[in-house]
Amino acid sequence: MIKLLSYIGQRSSSVLILGLLLAALLPSVSSALRPALPLLVSLVLGLAIARLDVLGVMREFTELRRSLLLLVVVLLFMPLTCVLLVWLWRLFQLDESGVLLLVVFAAAPPLSSATSLSLLLGFNARITLQVTLLATLVSPILGPLCFSLAGLHADIEMTLTALRIATMIAGGFGLGIGIQVFFGKVVIDRNTEAFNGVVALSMVLFLFPVFDGVVNHIRTAPLQSFMVLVLAIVLNLGGNLTIGWISQRYSTSQTAKAFGLMFGNRNVSFYLAVLPLNPLLSIFVAASQVPMYLTPALFGKNRTK
Repeated sequence: MIKLLSYIGQRSSSVLILGLLLAALLPSVSSALRPALPLLVSLVLGLAIARLDVLGVMREFTELRRSLLLLVVVLLFMPLTCVLLVWLWRLFQLDESGVLLLVVFAAAPPLSSATSLSLLLGFNARITLQVTLLATLVSPILGPLCFSLAGLHADIEMTLTALRIATMIAGGFGLGIGIQVFFGKVVIDRNTEAFNGVVALSMVLFLFPVFDGVVNHIRTAPLQSFMVLVLAIVLNLGGNLTIGWISQRYSTSQTAKAFGLMFGNRNVSFYLAVLPLNPLLSIFVAASQVPMYLTPALFGKNRTK
């Protein structure tokens, strides 16, 4: 089993791309797994937490200067990004239905597996871990704040949304720490490729409920679906490259690329799992997985040796 998981882990980029195709081609499986989406979000988060030195990072948060700097980064990534994106969208008088998608993007913390991606691509994994962990912990507060700043608080029950996000995060942390205690961090670190295989398989499983109803919507509204895909790619890859380019003026190349990676790759599935059913949001979250799952293949060529 370890050899099989290691084999999958060594080919995780190809496995993730294959997962995208399978999720699109098996709508019945997507429908069956849709109720399990909150649990799968916690699972992916938990597997990311399991391989991290959580206590070490939490101790670093006790350093006031570092904590304030990280908090500034999180505020820039979430509420301030939300205000800027929504302002630009409304400045050009674009379709108001797109505002929800922008807010979901800005309100989401970096991808749970962002640290693993940073390690894989040779970016600054330490800063990725710190920002991702802090942003995830404060999401139940900053997430609803982003919706309020965009004027969407009247349409969405913010208290319930915050509670659901907090529950998923708590479940993920509990699962991750439980896995780490049960297997031991030394064993997990010793079997990195096998654990990568487990993570890849869990991310493929997670894709299925994300794609629930997406294929049907694409058939009925192909142009709208295409435009949402374009928006998802622009936010992910465009944001990644732009923030990475700006950050290079103030940090090392590896740190700048880590900031770009975190900005573009967001855990938007949080909101698909907690908000009322919305076909456009489903399309956006599914479309966001495309550049997200292609990230290792696209940026792996520039990996620092």
